[in-house]
Amino acid sequence: MNQPLVSVIIPTYNRASLIENAIGSVLRQTYTHWQLVIIDDGSADDTPARVQPFCEAYPGKITYHYQPNQGQAAARNAGLRRCQGEYIASLDSDDEWHADFLAASVEQLTTRNLDLVFLNWVGTYDTEGFTNFYQQPAQQKAYCTTPAGDWWLLAPAQMRQLAIETCPSPSSALIIRRTALAGTWNEQMRIADDWCLLLDTVLSRPCQAAFTLKPHWLKHVHDTNIYDGRFDTALIRDIGLHDEPLMLERFGDRLLPGEKRLFRERIATHHFNFMCLNWANRPGLASMLGHAAQAMRLAPWLTTQAFWERGMRQLKKHTSQAQP
Repeated sequence: MNQPLVSVIIPTYNRASLIENAIGSVLRQTYTHWQLVIIDDGSADDTPARVQPFCEAYPGKITYHYQPNQGQAAARNAGLRRCQGEYIASLDSDDEWHADFLAASVEQLTTRNLDLVFLNWVGTYDTEGFTNFYQQPAQQKAYCTTPAGDWWLLAPAQMRQLAIETCPSPSSALIIRRTALAGTWNEQMRIADDWCLLLDTVLSRPCQAAFTLKPHWLKHVHDTNIYDGRFDTALIRDIGLHDEPLMLERFGDRLLPGEKRLFRERIATHHFNFMCLNWANRPGLASMLGHAAQAMRLAPWLTTQAFWERGMRQLKKHTSQAQP
């Protein structure tokens, strides 16, 4: 077969009620030269029974592997070790690709000789994926510069800047050329293993990339998501106060001064926001002062400005309430 093989990893944990839909979305792909590796990360529900009929119907093409619970990054890595394809994709077990997801991705990867592509999505609560991010004037100016039909092409410098500025796509959105991968998913990450993998890749070598704002998959938003649907304080604690500092340490010697400053300012903002969001819970003065001190250490001017702006908002609110 002349078509390149795409290896798809589905990591799953207690998602028996959703995983059949994810597998079904792979089966419905108009691009048919794929391999599906399902890694069960210690599920205690009936996931094996739900998956078994697919493996029996597509022997060798769909495989199932069980491991004790080790986290999503470890599950993805277990899948990666079993991948044989030229391109790698990781579909979360609660997401569903549209039928043209792989065809659209492979066409861009092959015809333009790209290292990676990522595709927009819609959420079950009417969210429009990353559309809003790229509609902002600064992001349009920085990244929406080279159109190619429904796609935007990213030069290596743009892809590097984007990956440092934000995690541009969740795992289910990304397909990457196997030879472009700089390593594996970082198992120290609580949530941002996909972001860390992308940073590993684009900081190791120049990467040509593309993205599309046209939706090509469905994200189910529910209370067991590790990102969407969680409270802000939990996300800040896991990503902003844990994962991002580890990434700054990991990539420190590869970051330019301005890139390091962006990381520090973002982490400082996380400390400040965490302090403000937790204030109502009265966690203790020492804890609040600790977050304030960390924010000041990382980005003193930005933090001072944030304190001033918040203080002025509180003063304005207090004044308006005091007026008869």
